[in-house]
Amino acid sequence: MTASWRNRKAFLVIASVLACTAVAVSVSLAYPTPVPSPELGADWQCRRSVGIVTTCHRVSHVAPASHRRLVPTASMLQA
Repeated sequence: MTASWRNRKAFLVIASVLACTAVAVSVSLAYPTPVPSPELGADWQCRRSVGIVTTCHRVSHVAPASHRRLVPTASMLQA
């Protein structure tokens, strides 16, 4: 009788640890942390997920919409 309770407790402990690990991994995937990368320069933005996976992408500098000049198109001229 005690052996079945021990097995059940062991199963519950293992299942709890696996569930907590799955939650921790999914949270770290959902919210990656920014990583400074001076080797790549200011044009790159890097993020680390799950503590080991680092992804980098080039940041394009876009002019603010308030500084852009509106260029009329053919459909705008007809209206």
